[in-house]
Amino acid sequence: MGLYARVFPEKERIDRRYFVRILEEKRLGLLYPFNIHFLVARRGAQVVGLATGSYLAVVNMGFVGYLAVEPGLKGARIGSRLRERLLAEFRCDARAARHDDLRGVLGEVEADNPWLAHLERTRGVLALDFAYRQPSLGATPAVPLVLYLEPIAEPIPRVSTKELRALLYAVYRRMYRIRFPLKDGVFRRMLKELRGRRWVGRRRPPSKRTR
Repeated sequence: MGLYARVFPEKERIDRRYFVRILEEKRLGLLYPFNIHFLVARRGAQVVGLATGSYLAVVNMGFVGYLAVEPGLKGARIGSRLRERLLAEFRCDARAARHDDLRGVLGEVEADNPWLAHLERTRGVLALDFAYRQPSLGATPAVPLVLYLEPIAEPIPRVSTKELRALLYAVYRRMYRIRFPLKDGVFRRMLKELRGRRWVGRRRPPSKRTR
């Protein structure tokens, strides 16, 4: 949790009690077919990386929650290996839920995060052309982020608005534990922005500033 607090700004952090409670539910076998994973990378006794993710059974997709590496160790493939392990866990979840394979992986990052550009180049990730907002966490307001989708079982060049609504609901209801998303003002605003659209495709990359 020390690494978690150092890497992520307060506005993007969930209270540690969330992890304690949901991992206790997992220990008691209460989450199936939904699941959560909290992975830790160590060098000796030192924690050098962490990854969290949730399997959203209703849409057969994994959701990457947090991925962090000790700043001085970037470039050592710790983040890549954690993400690969998280993907393997999601695929196991999909098979346990009686799917042939995982449909895809969702994630949320800041628009200028170089990790997103790397995923788009190397994994065919679809950064959605949609004004996504991470829900309000505690006293902090909702945060505008980019919602991305990495196809696993088959290519996904775009998603229908009907499917996107289901994805957003699963993230808010299952990942962030918002009891009634339709009563949440930020969630309702996102649904309103989808009105009149049949499909959501790839966002345009941000324009580079010229001097």
